Amino acid sequence: MGQAFLVRTGFWLMDYPTWSRSRPAGGTPAFPWRQHMADDLLEYYRHLLDKHWILRESACVCWIGDATTPSAARHFGIDLVGPSPQTLLEAAEEADGAGEHAPGILVLDDFPDGWALSVEPRGAQGIRPEVMRGLSARGTAFAVRFGPRPEFALYRQGVRVTHVQQQIGRWGAAPHELDELMKGLPCVEGSPEDTWPEAALALGERVTGVRLDIDRLGGELDRYTILRRLPADPVPLALREHPVAREPEFAAILADPAAHRRTIAVLAARQAVTDTGLGGPEVTAALRSLTTMVSRPKAGNGRLDAAALRAGLRTLIPGLDGDRALAVKVLIAALDPDDGVASGEATRLGWRIHSGGQDGEVRWTILRTCARTP
Repeated sequence: MGQAFLVRTGFWLMDYPTWSRSRPAGGTPAFPWRQHMADDLLEYYRHLLDKHWILRESACVCWIGDATTPSAARHFGIDLVGPSPQTLLEAAEEADGAGEHAPGILVLDDFPDGWALSVEPRGAQGIRPEVMRGLSARGTAFAVRFGPRPEFALYRQGVRVTHVQQQIGRWGAAPHELDELMKGLPCVEGSPEDTWPEAALALGERVTGVRLDIDRLGGELDRYTILRRLPADPVPLALREHPVAREPEFAAILADPAAHRRTIAVLAARQAVTDTGLGGPEVTAALRSLTTMVSRPKAGNGRLDAAALRAGLRTLIPGLDGDRALAVKVLIAALDPDDGVASGEATRLGWRIHSGGQDGEVRWTILRTCARTP
């Protein structure tokens, strides 16, 4: 028999054999363990969905790596209330009785080994790119959305790896990365809609190694109310899969813009210098000081140096024209001690600089829109 791998559940570890291609003595082919395991997984999640039938209608389920329920919850909205104990069925019934624009309801649970589970009984915040970027900023997030247009998505380190919709197709940085794990599971584009839900949940277990526990889903979980949802994705749809959006610094900004105001200001300053070819000792000193403000945000002497640098940079402006003068103003703005002011003003000014190419335009688009995101 082949090797074994461990699947974590809400309460225990389950040991499953992997499929072996070896042949036992006598030449009889070994039992096709992979398909057997796929059938077992499908049957398990079919039973789960039969018991928790409310999930089939319009729920969204998400596995969240390296997270706790409080840390995961904050990525779903700007204003949250909770946690309070509530069962999944109670949450669904409450959501059914609320209006279309009522606050969203989210229930979460902690798994072993640093995983968390989110369930929106009547919502789909958990598969939105701006939410998934935050959920996956420190690791992996895998979301499944049920309903008339079922879909699932895998994000890693703030980057969308693959996103598959049953009716439309797939896209992402590596749209076929899960092909091997999807074998035996009818959740590819075009698969029958009636078997998609259990297949997508089975895939979630394969991707994360964490099994959803039927009994635990029936108990009291941590319920949160989403009073204000995250605003629309700051990156235009056409730019989501651009290589710039996958660069580590930009992926971090996209995952949590509010937590990276200073980084936005620093990147704006660097981009302005790159676009215009601005140089000189004052510029070099300013960029060095900006880097210090990111790595040592509470260093008082860095703030004092920044004030002196801003005064020195202002003396350069009269001798410069056009974009180069704008670049100096971007540096001055980025050195502002207030992170919000620095990012907002630096990107407002830098937005007007004529960039040197498409990548530069994409960077300015991301920086400006993220600086304006609450």
